[in-house]
Formats: sequence, C-alpha cells, structure tokens
Amino acid sequence: MKKILFGLAAMASLTLTACGGGDYCDRNEDLAKDLSDKFEECGFDTSATPDEPTDAERDACKEALEDCSDDDKDKLDATLDCIEDVKTCSDKSTAEQTRILSDIVACSAKGGTVSAACAASIGG
Repeated sequence: MKKILFGLAAMASLTLTACGGGDYCDRNEDLAKDLSDKFEECGFDTSATPDEPTDAERDACKEALEDCSDDDKDKLDATLDCIEDVKTCSDKSTAEQTRILSDIVACSAKGGTVSAACAASIGG
C-alpha cells in the first residue's frame, strides 16, 4: 500500500508540477530534490529517485509552458507552493508516511485543473 501511495504522490507532484515557466522549471527541479530528502527522512526507499534532468529536458520543460496561460501558470504555482510547505515526517511511522503522502496528493488538486492545452503540453 505504501508503495502505491508513494507512486501516486510522486506522480501527482511531478506531473502536475512538471513545469511552470521561466523559473518554474528550476523551482520544480529544486522541489523534486527537496521531496526526495523528505521521503528519505520519512523512511521511504528513495533509491529509485530519477537522475538530475538533462539540459534537453530543462529546455523541453520551458518550451512546454508556451501552451500554458497565465491562469494555468498560477495554478501550477499554487501547487508548487503547497508542496513546498509540506512538512517532513516527525518519525518513520506508517501514520507519518501516510500523512505526508496525503498532503502531497492534496496539493496536486489545490491549484485546480489547468487547460487541456497546458495539460497535454506538460504531460498532465
């Protein structure tokens, strides 16, 4: 169950925040590293953490945002803000692991739904 929730949380946070514009892509990259650290502190196996993005992937992120409106970018920003504020676990208990995963999944919905064009472009 934990693996399924971890996968859902990771997909939600990374898919919905895959990009965001200008500094959004950099911010998302930093956020992914921060989440990996939080997950490790919570006792999750983070050995499968993706490698750092390549320059081509960074460029693709920025290009993908051309299909996102300012409103879409605001929604992506709100999601990033929420995920940044998720607190790490106070211990490695199942209850704390469930809490952090639930918090991240809740953040993925917090910003709302981006336009179809933006979602298709960023892979959402």
